[in-house]
Amino acid sequence: MEITKEFLESRGFVLDNQENVVINYVKKINERNDLVVAVSPLPGFFVWVKEEDFEDPNMDGVRVHLDTDDFDLAERIASAIAGVEM
Repeated sequence: MEITKEFLESRGFVLDNQENVVINYVKKINERNDLVVAVSPLPGFFVWVKEEDFEDPNMDGVRVHLDTDDFDLAERIASAIAGVEM
C-alpha cells in the first residue's frame, strides 16, 4: 500500500514536521500518546509517549518504535500504552 498525504489525513493524521528531510504525520491518541508516521528519512510507526509532568510535549517524552505497517494495530498499541518507566 502506498502511503499518501490524502490517506494519512483520512485516518486522522496531521502533518507535524517538515524540516529538511524529516516528515512526520501525527495522530493524537490521548493526552499522553501520539501515534506518529515517520515518512522520512526512515519510514515507520512510533508512539510518542509524553512524560507525566511534561513541560514541552514535543521534547519531554519517549519514542516507542513499532514493528508493523498495519495502521489499525498501531493505533490499538498506541492507545494501550499507559506509560513508560525508565
